[in-house]
Amino acid sequence: MRVVLRVLSPVLGVALAAAGAVLLVLVARHWAGQDLPLRVDWSWVDRPVLVLGACLAVGGLVLLVVASRAGARQVALDDPADGVRVATTPASLARVVGHRVRAEDGVVDASVTASRRKVRVRATSRLHDEASLRPRLLEVARAAVAELPMPVRPKVSVVVMSPKDRR
Repeated sequence: MRVVLRVLSPVLGVALAAAGAVLLVLVARHWAGQDLPLRVDWSWVDRPVLVLGACLAVGGLVLLVVASRAGARQVALDDPADGVRVATTPASLARVVGHRVRAEDGVVDASVTASRRKVRVRATSRLHDEASLRPRLLEVARAAVAELPMPVRPKVSVVVMSPKDRR
């Protein structure tokens, strides 16, 4: 979604700036009494103008919705006092869980993604298969989440990738 906003925002900005510049030139030439290079034979109640206006309004609403959802996501933590809100990012939550999981014996690498609702751990091991390592990593990840002062605990899921499981 951020990519859409990063591409769409400059394009729309340049288009609006160009339209404003053209309108400014047309108004200035009209006030100066010069003949306008562009004759407009429509009024604000003609059907094409109303359709174009409706399309622009709907497009603006879509852009507002996209822009409002593009903000940084946050994971709420317990408030330490009245009037104080504490939050962290999903990346920070994933980092905490990831450090704990990577410190376990037999884990070669682990990638962790987190949101307010779910923490997903994908661990890689060369020594252990999923049946033996997954329960231990699930408990470690749940313990890491449980130690954080969170009003709502996210679900934790663990997947272990092992060469022993591929045989």
